[in-house]
Amino acid sequence: MIRTRTRPAWATALAFALAAGAAQAQKPSAQTRPADQADQLLSHAVPTQVLPSVNDGEAYHRADDSEQSPEELRVTRALNDEIASRNQLAENQERADQAEFAARRAEYEETVTAATRAQLAYEEDVRRSEAAQRQWEADRARWEADVRACQAGDRMRCAPPRS
Repeated sequence: MIRTRTRPAWATALAFALAAGAAQAQKPSAQTRPADQADQLLSHAVPTQVLPSVNDGEAYHRADDSEQSPEELRVTRALNDEIASRNQLAENQERADQAEFAARRAEYEETVTAATRAQLAYEEDVRRSEAAQRQWEADRARWEADVRACQAGDRMRCAPPRS
């Protein structure tokens, strides 16, 4: 059964933080990476004055676009585009991982089914072999009893002469 669920915000934030850390650990390429572009945009952005809030727990207030400078709007759009791009990459990776998991699970289930069939066939062969062994032992015991009876004089239990 495949379950789908939405990720909590903290899980998404953690995934982005890990992805950013992994990206920073890699060697920089000749081309500028999106994370570097965002850092450049943020370093050139004009700092905004944060007004003290009555309740620090609700300090975030989105300003209207008219209250933001063109530079702030450009930086915000660039950051939002980067986040959307990372989200898309994460979703694509998630789909690929789910497909890989489904393929590996199907392969495992096929292996288990084949092993179960082989075990059942082996057990059936053992049962047949044991039955044949018991039949041979019974036939041998009957023959030995007939030979002893024949040697004792009971001609009815003697084997007919071969021609």
